[in-house]
Formats: sequence, C-alpha cells, structure tokens
Amino acid sequence: MTENWSEDVVSLVSSALAAQRIFKGCDPDLLKRLAAQAFSWTPGRGHEIPMKDEMSLMIVVSGALYVCVGGHAASLASGGFALGFVGMLRLHEAAQVQFRTYLRTLRRRSKIAGKPKPSRPNSVIVDVTQILPNEEDPSHLPNPDASGEDFGFTLPDLSDGTQQLVRDCLMNLCPHTSSVSSSSEQSTVPLRMEVVDALTNQRNLLQKEDTQAGKCKLACISLERIHDVFAGTPSLEIFDENQQAVRYRFETLIRLATFPNLPLEVIWMLASVSELRNYAAGDPVVQEGDCDSVESLLVLSKGSADVSKILFDGKLLEAQPFKIARLYPGAMIGDVFFIESWISRQASVIAHEDAEVIELPSRSLLEVMACYPGLASIYVSRSREASAILQRSLTRPTDVLAGMKLFYGLNPAFILSVANITDRKMNFLGDVFKEEGSTDRTLRVQEFGKVRVETKREGTVALSDVGTVLGETMFLGMRSVSQATFRAATPLLVMLWIPHHSFESIIDDGYPSEGAYFRSLQRTDQGREDMSHYAHDMKLFRGCGQSVIQDIGKCIHRQAYKPGQTIVVQAAIDDRSLFLVTTGKAKVFVNGKVQPEEELLPGDVFGQLALLGLVLLRSATVVASTYCSCFKLPRQAFLDALEKHPEETDLFEQLTRLHAVQVAAEQGTWPFLTQDPSRFVHPSQESERLLYYWNLHANRRSTPPGAWVTREGALLPTDVAYLLVSGEVYVTEESGHRSLMTPGSCFGEHVLIGLAAGIASIEPKTACEVQLIGRAEFEKVMSECPDERDSTVQGILDEMAIKAQQKLGVERGSPHILNRCAFFRAVHEDFMKLMRPRMKAMLFKAGDFITRERDYADRMFIVLRGSAVVVGEGEAPALCFRAGAAISEASLLGTCTFYPYAVRAEDLCLVLSLLRNDFNEVLEQFPAEREVFRQLFADEEDILRRLPRVLKLHHPLFASSSIDFLKAVCEFADEVYYAAGECIIVCGESCSVGETVMYMLVAGNAAVILAHGEEVAQIKSGSLVGEGGALGIAAKRSTQVSAWKGGMVRLIRLQGQSIGKAVQKHPDDCKALEMQFQSRSQKNAEAEAIRREWIGKTVMPMLKNCQIFQDFSTKLIAKIAAPLLKISFAKGQNLCVAGDAAESLMVIIDGEVEAKSKEGKPVARLMTSAVTGELAILGLLSFRTVTLTACRPTDTVVVTSAGLRPILKSSEAASQHLQKLAQEKLSQIDRGFPILSLPLGASNDVVVRTIALHSARCIWAPGETWRIPENATASGRHHWIFARGRAVVLVGPADHPMNPIQTVGTGAMAILPEWLCMQYEARAVALTPVEAFRISCMDIQLATLSVRSIPSWFQRFRGLEREAIENFAAKLFRAKAVIDMNRPKVPILKPLKKFRSASKLKTTGPIKMQVEEEPDTPVFSASTKSSPFGPSETSMKRPSSQAGLLSTYPTRDATHNDGRGHLRLRPLSANRRKPSKQC
Repeated sequence: MTENWSEDVVSLVSSALAAQRIFKGCDPDLLKRLAAQAFSWTPGRGHEIPMKDEMSLMIVVSGALYVCVGGHAASLASGGFALGFVGMLRLHEAAQVQFRTYLRTLRRRSKIAGKPKPSRPNSVIVDVTQILPNEEDPSHLPNPDASGEDFGFTLPDLSDGTQQLVRDCLMNLCPHTSSVSSSSEQSTVPLRMEVVDALTNQRNLLQKEDTQAGKCKLACISLERIHDVFAGTPSLEIFDENQQAVRYRFETLIRLATFPNLPLEVIWMLASVSELRNYAAGDPVVQEGDCDSVESLLVLSKGSADVSKILFDGKLLEAQPFKIARLYPGAMIGDVFFIESWISRQASVIAHEDAEVIELPSRSLLEVMACYPGLASIYVSRSREASAILQRSLTRPTDVLAGMKLFYGLNPAFILSVANITDRKMNFLGDVFKEEGSTDRTLRVQEFGKVRVETKREGTVALSDVGTVLGETMFLGMRSVSQATFRAATPLLVMLWIPHHSFESIIDDGYPSEGAYFRSLQRTDQGREDMSHYAHDMKLFRGCGQSVIQDIGKCIHRQAYKPGQTIVVQAAIDDRSLFLVTTGKAKVFVNGKVQPEEELLPGDVFGQLALLGLVLLRSATVVASTYCSCFKLPRQAFLDALEKHPEETDLFEQLTRLHAVQVAAEQGTWPFLTQDPSRFVHPSQESERLLYYWNLHANRRSTPPGAWVTREGALLPTDVAYLLVSGEVYVTEESGHRSLMTPGSCFGEHVLIGLAAGIASIEPKTACEVQLIGRAEFEKVMSECPDERDSTVQGILDEMAIKAQQKLGVERGSPHILNRCAFFRAVHEDFMKLMRPRMKAMLFKAGDFITRERDYADRMFIVLRGSAVVVGEGEAPALCFRAGAAISEASLLGTCTFYPYAVRAEDLCLVLSLLRNDFNEVLEQFPAEREVFRQLFADEEDILRRLPRVLKLHHPLFASSSIDFLKAVCEFADEVYYAAGECIIVCGESCSVGETVMYMLVAGNAAVILAHGEEVAQIKSGSLVGEGGALGIAAKRSTQVSAWKGGMVRLIRLQGQSIGKAVQKHPDDCKALEMQFQSRSQKNAEAEAIRREWIGKTVMPMLKNCQIFQDFSTKLIAKIAAPLLKISFAKGQNLCVAGDAAESLMVIIDGEVEAKSKEGKPVARLMTSAVTGELAILGLLSFRTVTLTACRPTDTVVVTSAGLRPILKSSEAASQHLQKLAQEKLSQIDRGFPILSLPLGASNDVVVRTIALHSARCIWAPGETWRIPENATASGRHHWIFARGRAVVLVGPADHPMNPIQTVGTGAMAILPEWLCMQYEARAVALTPVEAFRISCMDIQLATLSVRSIPSWFQRFRGLEREAIENFAAKLFRAKAVIDMNRPKVPILKPLKKFRSASKLKTTGPIKMQVEEEPDTPVFSASTKSSPFGPSETSMKRPSSQAGLLSTYPTRDATHNDGRGHLRLRPLSANRRKPSKQC
C-alpha cells in the first residue's frame, strides 16, 4: 500500500534510484515524486523474498536484509540497497531460455575438448599450441582450422619451453575462459539466491543483530508506476534508453555464459556497472605490460581479437611480437582472484575485426562482490589454484616485517623472534576478521588482497592495499576499541597475524630497548610500508644522501607477476626499469636456455645497467616461476629524482664508468678497439681507458624496424660511425653494394679518419640498439688518449680491410684472403692462420705510389679495394691490379731483389701488406711448405734482372732474336705463380696483339688440355706458353694450359703491351715463335680428331643402349657424350662403393667389373657396355647399392646429373620423358610389381619395393614381338616377369609344328628367363596386351641382402624361378633339336675320282629341290623394337594410352584374326593353373 513517507525516506529512496544506471540522467524531482509514490512492504519474520517476473523494484528503507548466494557468507543489505530489477523488467523467463542455450553450448564444448584441433565457433580461445604440427619449423604452422579460417599464428620456435610460455600466458591472461583452464568451473546447476529478513535469518553471521528491535521495511516501485510518473517527460525516454543498454549487456553476459550459474539479479548488477567499448580492426584492446592498481575485466561480446606476445626470437636474436591466439565472443580478459593486485597484462589483445567489449571496472566489481560475496564461488577450481599459487610463493615473515616502517632498523634477532610468533592466514571474500567495537589487539600485516574498512555510520570508508598494517594503534595501546569493521574485499586475502600477548612476552623476555621504542611511539605511519627502506638497502644506492633516497623511494611502486609470466624479455626495448624481487622466485633465460645458477630470489635486484642507461635492450628473459612480487623503479622516475639532487650526479657517473667496461666485455665493443691487443703497450690498462672514454663520448640510440630514426622519430645521421649493439641493419653504399650488419659489427668507421661516408641508405631489418660516434667525438677521445691514436687508426684500417675482403667473398676472421695469392693456395690452412694476423692494412690515395721501380722489394701486397696500375714513362697503363689481385708475390721468396715496375694507386686504394721477414718467420715452422717454395727458386734467383740475356743464351727459340727485341718483350715482365691444377690459359679466350700475355715456364710443369678436359701433352720448364695468341697468330686460345698436379708452377709473365711494341718494331724476330705455335696446333688438332672418333663410334652407341636414353635423338645423345671423359681404373680398383653418394650414371666402355654387395659378397660380373646408376640420374636413388671392382684394366665414362641438367633444358621432350619415367618408377613401388603380381603371398615390404624400383616396365600390343636388348649380356642375367596378359614363345619359323614352345602369362608361368631365350634364339610374341617387367638377377640378390632377414616369400620365388627355368630349358632344348633336324642340310662338296654323266641319271632336266623357305615375319603382324620404359610403336593400330591398351583384354570366347584364320583365345582366368588337390 502507498505510505506517506517522511522527507528523509523520500530522500533515501530517490538517492538510491539516482545511483542506479537505468535512472542515470533522469529528472531528480521526478525521482523524488516516484519515491514518494512507492508503496511499503514489510516481510514477515522468516519470510524469504522470491525473485520472479512482474515483481516490483525494492529498496530497503529501514532494517536490513541478508542476501546469500549459493550458501556463501551472507551480506548485509541496509538502507538504500535496491534489488528486483530483473523481475520488474520481466526478464526471468527470457533469461531461462538463454541459460538452456548455454547448457547446449557447454555440452558441445565438452565433446570437442579432447580433439587436437579446435573448431569454430565452439571454442572461445584458439591458441597456437592447439594446431602445432609435428615438424620443428614454425614457419609451416597449419594455420587454417577445420572451418578454413586462417589465424596467422607465429612462433619463434616450436620448443617445449616456448609452447609452455604460450600456455602460461593464455592461462594468466584469460584464466576463466582459457582453453587450458580447468573445465570443472562449468557447473550446470545455477546458484540459488536467498533474500530474507535480517532479524530472523538463522544463518546470520552477526548474531547480535537478532536482538535489535524493528523490522525490515521496503519501498516498492512497479514498472507501471515508473511509466506513469515519467509519462510525457524526457526522463521516460532516458529511462527506456538506459534500461535497454543495461538489458543488452545483461542478455549478452547470459548468452556468453561469462559468469556461469550466477543469479540473475547479480548478473544485472554486473551489467549495470559495466561499460560497452567498441574497437575497430587493428585497435589495441589491451597492451602488454600495462599495470595499474585499478584495472578492469574485459568480456569480448562481438567480433574477434588476436593475442600478441613479445617473445625472444633465437634465430633473429631480437624480441618481437608473435601472434599466439585468437579470442572469440565469451572470452574474458582478467582474473577475478587477482583483481587489483598490481598484475601487469600478460600480452597485448588487438581487435582482429570490428569488436565489441564489455568492460567491468575493478572497483565496481569489488562493490558488486561486497553486495554478493558468493559471486566468487562460481570459480571453485580457480580459487584452489590461486590459493596454491600464493601458498607456494609468499616470502618469509621475517622479510615482510623488516620492510615495514614499524620494524625497520630494529634488532634482526628481535624481528626474527616476532616472525616466529606470526600466523599466516587466508581469508575469503566477505569474511569479517575484526568488528567495529572489538577489543582485539592483534596486529595484521596485509600480504595479498584488499581489505574493506567499514563503519556503521559511514559505510565503506577505505580499501587497504598490500603492505598495510591493520590494528596498529590498538596494538601499540593508543586506542582500546576498534573504530571500524574489517572485511575481506577480494576473493583471496592473505595476512600475517601477530598476537599482542605473544609480542609482549617477547619484549619482556629480553628486548627492553625495543619495548621502550614501541612505548615511545606517539603516532604511526597509518600502517604503510616505507619504500625508501628498500632503496636504502640496494647496493646501487649505497652512499647516496637520505633526501635522494627518499625521493627515489617515492618513485618505487609494486608490481606482481603470475607463475609463467614474463617480467622482462631479452632484446626487448622497455622503460628500462630496475626490479627488486620481494616475493617468490624467477628464472633467467639467455637465448632461450634457462640459467639455473642465476635464479632470482627475494632480495635480488636486476636491471641496474638499463637503469644507468648503459644498455637499451634487456640481456636476458626473466620469467616468474612462482607468484612473484617486485618493487619497480622506472628509469625516467629515477632521472627525475636525480635532477632534484645534482650533488649526487658524480656518484652515478662513477658507477656508470665502472659498469661501462663490464658492458663492453659482455656485449662487445667496437671491433677495431679490441681485435689486436698487441697494439697497446699495456693492453689491459690502455684498452680499458680507451673504452671508457669511447663509451663516455659515444651516444646510444634505438630504432624501430624499417626506418633509420630514433624511437621518437628523429632522423639518425649517416656520416658517423655506428656500433650495432643488437638487431640487424641493411647498409647500402653509394656504389650499390648492400650488406647485412649483425650485432657486434660496426659501419661508417672510416669517417673517423677523414674519409667520406659513402653510405646511400641505412635500413633496419629489426629493432636495433646502436652506439654512434662522430669525427668531433673521436677527436675528443683521442685528445684524452693521445698515445692510442696510431693504434686506433691502424685498427680502423684493419677493420676496413676485413670488410673489403668480405666483399670479395671471404668471411670475417677467415685467412682465405691469402688464397688470392697462389703461394697460399698450396699451403696448409694453419700456415695461413698464422700469416693473416701479420698482415697490415694500408691506405693509398689516388696518385700515391704503392711500389716504385728499383725500390728494395721487401713485401707483397693484396689489393682489397680500388685499383692500381703499372705505368711507364709517359705511356698508357701496362698492367692493372684490381680488388683481389696480388702485387709482387716474388718479393716474399726473394727471387726479385727490387720491384720490377712502379705501381700507382688509380683511386682510393686499400691493400694488405706482408713483410718478407714475417713470411720467413712463419715459414720456419712448416718444413713441408718450406720445401715446396725451395723448389721454385733454387736455380733461378732474381731472374727478372737478367731475363733478356737468359732468353738469348738458354732458350733455342730466341737464339737468333736481337737483344733489342728481347728487351722490348721483357719490359714490365713479372713473376706469377699457380698452384697445382690451376688454369693458366683458358680455352676459347679471345686474343689480340698488344693485349694478350704469354708465359715462360721457370719451375714446374704445365699440362695441355683439350676443350673437353682430356690431357694431351705436358710442357717442361723453360718452354713458352701462349705465344700464338700473344703474337697474333691465333684469334682464340685453342687449348687450356694448367699447372701440373705435382706442385706449384713459377712463370715469367710477358705483358701484352710490351709484346705488341716488340712485334711492331722487330717483325722478323717472331718467325721462330710462329713455327713452334703451328707445330703445337697441329698436334692438338690430331688429338681432337681422335677424340671425336672415339665419341662417335664407342660412347654414343653405348649411351643409346641405356634404357633412359633409348628414346633420345642422336643429336641429343651427341650433346650428352660431347663433354664426357674416359676414366680408367686399374685391376682391383673400386669404381664405386656401396653406400656412397650417387649423382651420376656410369657406362663401362671397355673392361670387366665384379659387382659385390655392401658386405662384400660377389653377386654378378658386368662386362663392356654395362650401365649402372640410371636411378640416380632420375633422382630416385641417392646412394650406390653395389660395390664395383675392376677385374682387369677398365675404362668408363660418367654422366652426372649436374652435367645432364643444362642439356635437358634445351629439350623439353627429353626432360618430360625422364620425369615420366620417374613417375612410372614411383607407381611401380606403390603397386609392388612385379613381385606382387606373382602367386607368392608377399606383402609390399622393403625388398618388394626395392625390386620394383629396379625393374623396367614394358607394354606390348597384341602381335608385338619382344626383342632382346643389344647389351643384354653386359649386366648379367635377367628375368621377364609377366604381370598382365599372355604371350607365346617361338623358336625358328613361326609356323613350325613345334611352335609355340610355351605360353607365358600371369601366375605360375609368369617368369621368362632372358638368357635361355638368347641361348636358343627364342622370341616372345604377345597374344593379348601384355604388361611385363625386366629385372636383373643381380638386383634381386642385392635387394634380399640389404635386409637383416630374408622375407618368407623369397623361398617360394626361388622355387617358382627354378621350376620355370627347368621346364623352359627342357622345352627349348627339344624344340631346337627338332627344328634343327628339319632344316635343309647343305651338302659338303668333295672332289670325286669318277664322274658320271647327266644322262646316266636318267633325268630329263636339272633336278628341282623343293625347299621350304623360312618366312621373314612371325605368325602375327610385323613387329618393331619395343622400348622397355614405354609403349612401342607397331604397324597395327594401338590405343592412345597404356591404360587403354591394358583395357583391351579379350573376354570369354573372343577371337583374334591373324590373317590366316581365327585363333581362339581364352580369358586370363582360364589360363591360370588351378592348384592340385595334393597341394
């Protein structure tokens, strides 16, 4: 009934209405009118208020209600509490329908829970670990799911550690909806909500309330009354909009089952305090690392979002975000049990498409929990998990007390004694542990969770945080009665309890000074811990003043991490904070590997170098192994504190210097400062000093990927020197050369010595950290360290030399740049490793002389960058040395005392120099190399000085030449060297007078090699080489000349320019040289003709007989044969060994070879024209299956895959033919033919597949005659096995009565021994389409020997083989004998002593002998040769494909017309032998 409410009641009710979301914005006067028209209702004693549709909105006016959810602790609902919104808006029935839909969804989820791959839309979270393959390559993640959706997940690797990190991340990010969370949360029974009169509730926790007078009075407002009061006003429209918005969120939370089983009234209250957020695709919903004391729970209601986490990539050595999961509607981000616990976000969540999110602010959620403490009971298993996490992680009570201001600085023994009497207790949401008016003097230290402080008059007055000391004033005796009620405000609350009476006992037992201290306290710090205590105890801040310690302490804040959560990530760029571990433990990972010895425990500090600014990137990944609480000091806050106290700057600069050397040692520094300590007089002292000043003046920057700018967007210069501390960078020079710089490398260092930068662009491949220094800063460093200038400049030059040699293809740190000189191509690598550090880089500007003519020759040079030329007086360059060329190699051997010519730098020229003394010093340690070099100059020391006279006196070709001609020829001559086998003159090289050089062989021999690699002659010491091209007799080099294989070769190189001038001035002196060249050319032409004949008559026919080349044209065979060389093997030498790599085909040209298995058992003899390795050419077999040993001197040719590949590119038909053969072979393997076509009961085992691989398949058309291959006997005995069809074996005339000798076909009569057919000159003719396989007996034996145990079917095969051979041999023998008897015998004429005349024979004419001629063709149609690898062409019409051919088998009663009548054929089944009963 309507009641006349007092002004106080109306004000109370209207205020309660205004606080509700659905009345937000409504007219306050209308709300007061609505409150005044509310009717009153007083529930009877023990009356339970039902929640149902069409009920009124109820507001407590006086008294109180107790609200109990799911049997949990009841909460007191006093004046102003409102409930009944769901019933007033008639939403109960609709919500029940939504709940039944949720149950069906839950059942579907339970069905797919055990499946390895999730299927949308039944999964709320799909993470990368659910769809991982069995491979070890994360780039092949099968991202599409069953519905075809592409997730785009990535991981740095697929290690177990990375997968566990991902699972922990998702469990911490979305513990209530994670795919890895427990399913026990998903109960199907909704929780019951009871609302009863507080005065009659028997489960009342506050029993004294029962004695209070009065009853609970409620103000009730119906929906109709609201519409009547608001009618015609804007408030009605506002009310409708508000209730529709809250209703949408309410229905969404029910549909998504975000808070399963909660009473509808609780869900409404959650919906009313929530907010709806919309995000466009790509917008961040949550940022990784975000942390605040006030956080929110987020529920994804529409769209989808991707979870991205920063992980360390061990391959790229950088940290970058990886997409690890996708969230769908229903996913909840946040943890109810760690709400407002300073937990940072574990990963970033980015909208994948337009998304809608319901946001529940943490403070509002705590208010709802205060009204309905049973809310947390829906997450029972998560509650157990969180409790277990905290119990394993919390630190020792001693450490907790030591950090409190109340106990700071006291005797550690006293603190330990107090810690021994403490009791750690855990409370749950709504628990009251101290009531207002209580006299309990227990001191409580808050370790986890929040406490709600309430008073009867004001309600909730505060929320205390971690580190708060509760009851401090009563504990110290400043107050006798509690002024407030303390209640657990979060689902979990952990505190240390210190009983007052036990504390007093400790003081009385022996700590009088501590007792006096506590009695003297007049006021407290309101129960807060003092952060400055922790700052004062850190080693980094020892020695600082108290004021700066206080300011630093104000910057420190708490941050917590769940087990498995990353605190910092290696190579990541963050705020460079310093961390102090206060609770729990953490693991340290470096490059993905855990460092057990570096486990972080309470009291440990990390991040000092980042705080001091010495590093931009983290050097390790730190992962919390338990619940881990840290104190965090951000770098910017630290710098702000220092700005207030400039007097402390010197202290931290000293710390920076001390740590700078450590950073340089651990992370590396500029290579040219450390690569050669011998440059310093006192390396340890001078290098440390130089490093310190270098790091002091150098700047540090970090860049994002793709742009050479700072993180703030400022452009970075290109005219300074850079050290890449982390990341990778592409540097493009103005010349166009592009190189990838990796961590620890530097670039632009030449700028420091005054050279132009020469850098066109710099592009970071990844996020980078760099150190940069300009010319001005370099000069400042050198002014501080003047003694190190020369060594530093030399170091820069050496670094430039290393980079220049990298452009020449030589790796950093490798001595192989010395291979540019022939000296070092013939020596041991250890010799070069000792020699390379003795080489010094030298820089010459354009026009500078590297060597001068007639200067003492004491060193050799290798040009690394630029070019140098040899120039005569007033003449054009006679010789040019470009990058990679060696200058004056003879200087090292001492064969030239003075440089033969002047070498001048044509542009900026960087060279490496090596002194003769250094060379000889190293040479003394290598006697073998010393002997090699001794042979080169034993007889001809300093020959260049007297070269014209030597040629005149000792060379017959120049005996008649004038000395002027020889001097002109020898101008600018120099010595060159070639290692064994190296090419001196290239065949086909163009020649011209005045440009082409020629050589005189001084030491060693040279080989003359034809175009295809055949050696035809040797050139001895003292001979001229290449005179034809140099003198203009030949336009091209006709042969190749290479150094002999016996060792190094020393030559005198006569320059083309000098030869041209000599020929022009003295043409008559060239005749002897022309005659020698013509003689050599004639011999080379004869050798080439012999080779062409050998290729055409011997090699090509044998290649044509190879099965894989039979269909190739003669032109193509000629291309294959052209480059082949004859390879000879002596008796007993192995041609190949079983198990070796096989990439070639080998043909025996002449000789005999024994084939042996891998165990050494002989299996066959191969003769001339035998072929092995065809499967290797087809790419089907990568190793040799047999060992071949020469029984006598044997010649072979080898066709390699690499050599065949370019030839096949010119013939698409040939390439397709080989591909088709390979596919047919693979099909044979799958079918297991020919073995599985025999009645052996075999399975497709390894032996069967091996035999199938080595078998040659052939298809015959009806009437087609099988011909034996020409090289059939070369590779040993073979069998033909018929898989389908029938054929007859004929001997002699086809119409002879003995024919057919035998019918062969499938079944027991399927084996046809080839060698018996050859012995008796038999042939086979197909009756039907035939599919047959030719297999070598050697391959069968090798296949069986390759397995440990011979398969059972093999004995049956041997029996079938033996039976076929015996029966077939007997039939052939009889048939051959009969046919031979019936052949016309040719009489052997002998001289007769007496002759009788023809008349005595009584004949009327010459005798006519009727002789039956043997027909030229068989009984069936004319045959042609069949290719064993494909269909054969015959004169009869055949199907277009082998499949069509095999489908033309005759059916029952079918006939075949052969031109002479009809031959009746039986179907295949009738031809099979039926097993006898005896079998």
